[in-house]
Amino acid sequence: MNANVVVVEDDPQVAAHIGRGVTAHGQLSLLAVAGTLAEARAWLEHAVDLFILDLGLPDGNGIDLIQEIRASGKTEPKILVLSVLGDQQTVLAAVLAGADGYLLKDMESLDIGHQVADALTGGAPLSPNIAIYVLRYLRAQQHSRPPDEKELSPRELELLQLLARGYSNKQVADALALSPHTVGDHVKSIYRKLRVGNRGEAMVRAFRSGLLNLRE
Repeated sequence: MNANVVVVEDDPQVAAHIGRGVTAHGQLSLLAVAGTLAEARAWLEHAVDLFILDLGLPDGNGIDLIQEIRASGKTEPKILVLSVLGDQQTVLAAVLAGADGYLLKDMESLDIGHQVADALTGGAPLSPNIAIYVLRYLRAQQHSRPPDEKELSPRELELLQLLARGYSNKQVADALALSPHTVGDHVKSIYRKLRVGNRGEAMVRAFRSGLLNLRE
């Protein structure tokens, strides 16, 4: 069964490009395109598997929509930000609000279908410079009070290190000689043990508990 995707983008040309990337993937279905927050909110009651959203919208900031989706408690769709806004404050606000991935708009190289599929299988696509912002924030949180999480296995810790560096699930699978399905299972186990729902939250919690110690 195809995964239902809603695109939230006010630029018709960009929205059309994203839509083509979604429909080109055999396991994705473009459910709707919304040009405003108000139009996007109308789809919160529907069975949406993933939102691709811009942050700068005519009637507000996409981060508000991320928070509303996460606070609703009715569905748990994946959320992939695709934006020209790449400053550290905006990136961290989106990730901590509950975004599962954050990509800068690059119409020449961005493979929309691949990134969406990765997010749907537990990945968290991050543009390289976006990953740097997240890592810097996580390092600053490293000495905060650790949570009471269950112990991660050596393999899960190894996988967590790669996720923290912005690796996609496929890249992790290639690096560790595992199947994508196995990587997805490990990611779900990590989220369950750390009691989190997305990669950003997992990184914050892992750094706070001293599980990660990445270097530049």
